[in-house]
Amino acid sequence: MQTTDADVYCPESILEALPRGTVVTDLDWRIRYANQLVARALRCSINELVGEHLCVVGRKVRVVDSSHELLDFLVHLTKNPPDRLEVKMVQVRIPERRSIHITVQPYCPDGAVRVGYLFTFAEYTREAEIIEMKDHFISDASHELRTPMTSIKGSLELLLGGYAGELPDSATELLGICLTAVDRLIRLINDLLDIAKIEAGEMELHLNHVRILECVNRCVRAVSSLATAHKVTIRVESSDRIPEALADRDRIEQVITNLLSNALKYSPSESCIRVRVQAPAESIVVSVIDQGPGIPPDKLNRVFDRFHQLEGAKKGTGLGLTISRALVEQHGGRIWVESEMSRGASFHFELPALPANR
Repeated sequence: MQTTDADVYCPESILEALPRGTVVTDLDWRIRYANQLVARALRCSINELVGEHLCVVGRKVRVVDSSHELLDFLVHLTKNPPDRLEVKMVQVRIPERRSIHITVQPYCPDGAVRVGYLFTFAEYTREAEIIEMKDHFISDASHELRTPMTSIKGSLELLLGGYAGELPDSATELLGICLTAVDRLIRLINDLLDIAKIEAGEMELHLNHVRILECVNRCVRAVSSLATAHKVTIRVESSDRIPEALADRDRIEQVITNLLSNALKYSPSESCIRVRVQAPAESIVVSVIDQGPGIPPDKLNRVFDRFHQLEGAKKGTGLGLTISRALVEQHGGRIWVESEMSRGASFHFELPALPANR
């Protein structure tokens, strides 16, 4: 039987040729399509998969997978359906450890009406090992760099303070430039160490009753000199009776400072940054609203990625928003951004509030 162009280039033939497992479900998470790669991985036929619930895929893997991460992720998706593309790396052990790269997004064949969800699965073991080696190197190098950098900073401060006698103006200026550069390197090192702790699940929170409005006011005072240098004003707005939160005060202030620093990067001179603290039902929401150029729609999903900075930003590490997201989520909260081009950006984070009688 002769193969025609229609057979070669039909969508199903293309999907079967992809080096990725592909699954399409309906809105009830019933599998409507699966390619041969998925069927072979699960040691069953496509007919056995079509019509089954998505979690059946996870249960079939769980039989031989001691980590159960894949099933946990699929169950999470069915309870929290995604509105946009999500990417997840999960570990399976069948029996050796493997990394699976998963993408999931709403499936809208006509471009408008959602009829289900589209999944792709690809083995990512070698790439994951390289990423893990890179992360270990960054963590180890950061630890080794922090001590000498702290010593250099201390020595520069002693010299600028007159420890070795009065210095000529030219030397004072050069030492000031060096101190600024060292401070930036120390911030980068600390951010890298925080990222390493977060990704390793080793970031410890010291939880206490915290007044979030007080945290906001302290952070605003801390960046006031930087705001003055940028000719930017910061205004705090608050609703009445903001409840306390069970939180790590230092880490929450780190989040607020990161959001303020990010706003200052993009704020033009003579503009105003508003910090709003509100208390909707059983939660506390902090918003940092700038008057910068705004974020392009295609970049909104990437602003919390590591080392990602938009054009026009003043210098920074590119890690502040990534760390902020991880810290807020570790507190059981959420963080998000809203923006329109030429109308600034609004970063919000929400934390659970303690009951008023606590």
